[in-house]
Amino acid sequence: MTPGMLGQLGLMLAVFFSVAGLVSVVAAWVLRDARYVRVARRAALLAFLGTLVAFGALEWALLTDDFSILYTARNHTTASPTWVKFATLWAALEGSILLWALLQTLYTWLAGLRMRDYWTSPVALGTLFAVQLFFLVNVLFVINPFTPVPNPPADGPGPNPLLQNHWMMAVHPILMYLGFVGLSVPFAHAIAAMVTRRYQTWVSETKWWLIFAWGFLTAAIFAGGWWSYEVLGWGGYWAWDPVENASFIPWLLATAFVHTAMVQERRSLFRSWNFALVTLAFAATVFGTFLTRSGVIESVHAFAGGPVGPIFLGFLLVILTTGFALLGRVSSEVRDAGSVRLWSREGLLLLGALVFVVMAFVVILGTLFPLLVEAFSGDKVSVGAPFFNQLFVPLGYAMLALMALGPVLPWRRAEPETLRALAAMAVALVLGTGVGLALGWTLWVSLTAGLFLFNLVALAWLVASPIARKARVLGGVRTGVGALAWSRRRYGGYLVHFAVALTALAIAFSQSYRLDVQKTLEIGESWQVAGRTITVHALRAVEESHRYSVIADVEVSGLGLLHPRLNYYRTSRTPFASPAVAYTLGKDYYLVLQAFDQKDSEWVTLRLVVTPLVLWLWASAVLMVLGTAMILWPSTRRVQVGRTPEVEA
Repeated sequence: MTPGMLGQLGLMLAVFFSVAGLVSVVAAWVLRDARYVRVARRAALLAFLGTLVAFGALEWALLTDDFSILYTARNHTTASPTWVKFATLWAALEGSILLWALLQTLYTWLAGLRMRDYWTSPVALGTLFAVQLFFLVNVLFVINPFTPVPNPPADGPGPNPLLQNHWMMAVHPILMYLGFVGLSVPFAHAIAAMVTRRYQTWVSETKWWLIFAWGFLTAAIFAGGWWSYEVLGWGGYWAWDPVENASFIPWLLATAFVHTAMVQERRSLFRSWNFALVTLAFAATVFGTFLTRSGVIESVHAFAGGPVGPIFLGFLLVILTTGFALLGRVSSEVRDAGSVRLWSREGLLLLGALVFVVMAFVVILGTLFPLLVEAFSGDKVSVGAPFFNQLFVPLGYAMLALMALGPVLPWRRAEPETLRALAAMAVALVLGTGVGLALGWTLWVSLTAGLFLFNLVALAWLVASPIARKARVLGGVRTGVGALAWSRRRYGGYLVHFAVALTALAIAFSQSYRLDVQKTLEIGESWQVAGRTITVHALRAVEESHRYSVIADVEVSGLGLLHPRLNYYRTSRTPFASPAVAYTLGKDYYLVLQAFDQKDSEWVTLRLVVTPLVLWLWASAVLMVLGTAMILWPSTRRVQVGRTPEVEA
């Protein structure tokens, strides 16, 4: 059996079992018979296995240079190294949607295994089946990667050269899709809660799925920033590119939901907010996919335009219409019964959620505005970094302030014992800002430093206060620390907050104090710049199976030998720069080979970008992922709770 035949068979089986699963959950709902839910779970597993077969078949074709199917003929070349061949599966439209479908069937199966509520399981599982059917039907009938090629070529063009320039492209898309697709599970639970009018328990059932997806989305955004930093050669990590924005929007909305869900669990407030935020977060993932794959935008991250643009736009409208129509139907029933005091934890959590929603709106506005202007007037305009930065700086200040204040304040209303903590935080804010101004930092960098200390003092109090309280009760600091071991999830949240504050500090310094210079040097010549001596020792060429590279051997005093290069691919006449970066705790030294003497190899033009604290940006990403893992790590405590009618496993 050929890869093409196996892939077609896998897709057909996946579609068949998805339909069977959807029919089963409809029967379970209509007949109120839990046995059909068990059938649907088995169908979910079989649909996943069918999609896995199709995924494996496409990898088989790529790894064995089988050009008899359309996807390999268009996107593959025999000269690619093995890791590039493997990652080529999601380097173009058809393969990327197949990867999405694979992960969607995996989530459907795993989520189905954990669904136990007799009333909501059929609706939640049915929603997931409907979503996965959308992607599978598109892969099978609209953008089938296994379409046979009548006269297979001996070789193909290979993937986009930018996707071959760094190994991160084998990781970043998978992280992104794990985050995007993971948001479908909270959305399905929200739909089920509104249909069955069980408005409270769904948040507890779905929050771990949401945090799981949020963690992968966070890792993906930072991984994409690192890829941009290491590959594109412009010395930055975030350019407010439309596709970057498309990943940022669902992250912002999911972050807002994480915080309002805490209030619903604790005080049964913000129920309508949570339904709306989950709907918008999942819709934002489809919106991002539409932008990336419709051809309506130009971006180094975007895929070429294809037939799925209008289809995804229609799917986006269906999601929004379904979610908000159901919310409108039950709006009077989910209206908050209690009041919210602004100066309380729930009040500040709501304000924080509003800040994230406004941020998302700003990103959507800035991303769509050029498209709307072009659609209505034909003029081409652009919305660049200045627009986003001017609006995000004050919003970022608000986020940092609320992030520190919210956990310090108790539920319902502030208590007197928090006043000392608030006073210490205020002193840290004033001191940090004042020291920054005294050192000659800009106002916004100084204020960011002050807010970083503001958060640091808040987190120190949040960690130390309960330990001291337990120590007084149980006797001894050691005993107090041990008694709080079960609070690992809480401290995971604190670690995430610290990482966000560290991210803000790194962004403020790296954006404000960036040195960007270039110089043409002869071989053997030295250049004194930024407190370093840069010496060009040699210029050499290296030929690999899939590219030709020109490499400069450059010594930077105190940092060793760096090797910036220009890579040439046969499918492009333009070389692609591959910078060399020396990371230090204080500054990054970023070298780009801009040009070279193509005749005699006697000179090179180098660009040097010196940027402070970028290393701490990547460190903060690691801390966020660790904090998320701490939150998700199973608790050793067992708590007896009331049980609802269950669907048998």
